[in-house]
Amino acid sequence: MIESELIAVMSVVVDISRELEDDHVELWKLPKNLRAVLPSADDDQIQGITRAMLIALLDSNVVLGDLSGKTGLFEPWPEPVASIDIAMAMWRDLGRDPNIGDVAWLSRLPRAD
Repeated sequence: MIESELIAVMSVVVDISRELEDDHVELWKLPKNLRAVLPSADDDQIQGITRAMLIALLDSNVVLGDLSGKTGLFEPWPEPVASIDIAMAMWRDLGRDPNIGDVAWLSRLPRAD
């Protein structure tokens, strides 16, 4: 990956991280935004970069989970690190990039003081 591509990927990470300050974010936004800045990337590259982004986001108290259709509350998956493997497997099983309502949501949990 060349420097301009790395900068583009970092801009996606920053944008997603900022959005997580105020709201939950669906997983589909990561590959969608990555494809916009890396139009020549193949599916394996997009999945690999998304996985790396999720690992990095875990360090800023971001977890994967579901958004309850009944309550609208975020329900984190129990194992943050394993949840990345689960989400990536669900994505692969789709056979395409995730879309609205597919796979998982991301949320930044409040930090314990």
